[in-house]
Amino acid sequence: MVKKFWIPALVALLLILVLLYQYQKYRVAPKQDIVNMVCNDTLGKPINVSSFKNKKIILTFFATWCGDCLREMKQLDETMKNNLKDVQVIAISDEPMEKITHFAQKKKYNYTFLQLPKPFATIDIYAIPVTYLINTKGEVIYSKVGAINWKDPAVISFTEESFK
Repeated sequence: MVKKFWIPALVALLLILVLLYQYQKYRVAPKQDIVNMVCNDTLGKPINVSSFKNKKIILTFFATWCGDCLREMKQLDETMKNNLKDVQVIAISDEPMEKITHFAQKKKYNYTFLQLPKPFATIDIYAIPVTYLINTKGEVIYSKVGAINWKDPAVISFTEESFK
């Protein structure tokens, strides 16, 4: 009788642990030293994200093929024309530089496009988009995995308040 109880209990515990791991891996932004990350600019020159210190930054990890990324970037670009005018957007992809450059030229977003010279997985990013708000001191003040609705007034208000 005791064995019948323990086996389902162990299976349930194992299932819970697997689900918690999956949630952590895919729904929680990694706690990386984002500010000191070295990427390549569109000319292929190394650039440290910390060189944007003293600016309010929205940093997003994206891919040119990612539908949620594309919708979010378009909304953010439209939002920045009326709100968040003093914020610098940095968009980082791990795709080839030619693809990033072509995308940047086609979309004409007022963003700084950078290339991470290694796969996102090496910095524990397994789902995109991933967005970080970084204050003028270079501190990450907010992070989110998944698309953000930049048309939502509450999101804009939250972002403005976060940067104060």
